[in-house]
Amino acid sequence: MNRFVLIFSYDGSKYSGLQKLKKESTIQGELEKILERLDGAPVKVISSGRTDRGVHALNQCCMFDLKRKIDPYKLKGYINRETSSYLFVKSCEHVKNEHFHARFSVKIKTYKYLINTEIYDPIKEDYLYNYNKKLDLEKMKNASKLLIGPHDYRAFVTGKQKTCETIIETIDIEEKDCIITIRIKGKTFYTYMVRNLVAVLILIGSGKLKEQDILKMLQTGKKVIEYAPAPPGGLYLENVLYEENYI
Repeated sequence: MNRFVLIFSYDGSKYSGLQKLKKESTIQGELEKILERLDGAPVKVISSGRTDRGVHALNQCCMFDLKRKIDPYKLKGYINRETSSYLFVKSCEHVKNEHFHARFSVKIKTYKYLINTEIYDPIKEDYLYNYNKKLDLEKMKNASKLLIGPHDYRAFVTGKQKTCETIIETIDIEEKDCIITIRIKGKTFYTYMVRNLVAVLILIGSGKLKEQDILKMLQTGKKVIEYAPAPPGGLYLENVLYEENYI
């Protein structure tokens, strides 16, 4: 078998998420369909992690095996010709390291979230959160420091999980031209975790939550108040970092 790794981007608003579904268009489903036509047999695509319906990726990574021998450059061109215009393969390489795994070899993932604090922008509705109100950036920055490090993030995860323990390496928040960018780095993220963290930081910035509320949520694993995850359109998987010489 010939193992390949892809780095690719996609517009999540045009798909029903990454994970393959029977009756809906997904990123995994589209890639597997294209690769099966090429290889003449079913192909399993394994990504660095799932993204939900509406969530975008700038640099997603996946791996798969083909029976057919093909030059990676030609394979990249084939996929880009066959896929929709909302998915684009940036690079394709052979995997030489037998221990590499697109999901389990991840060292750090970077997500970014975009919030519009000015007038509603209908053109960008699927690509940021049209919050359209001012937020206290300093309060958000100070509160974000409490979320960094090893924690049990159960209060920031949707659904039941066996464990919600992980490490957030950094959270950076900046504002330019009325667009707030929240960038979060860590190895493992659970269901809706990034969007829930953003939602809580927005509640901090709007004055509806205080720093001590975050501490309480981390300590108890329970929400202080009920809140919904931030909308998916503002979220981007920005980068996936692997160990040096990962392939």
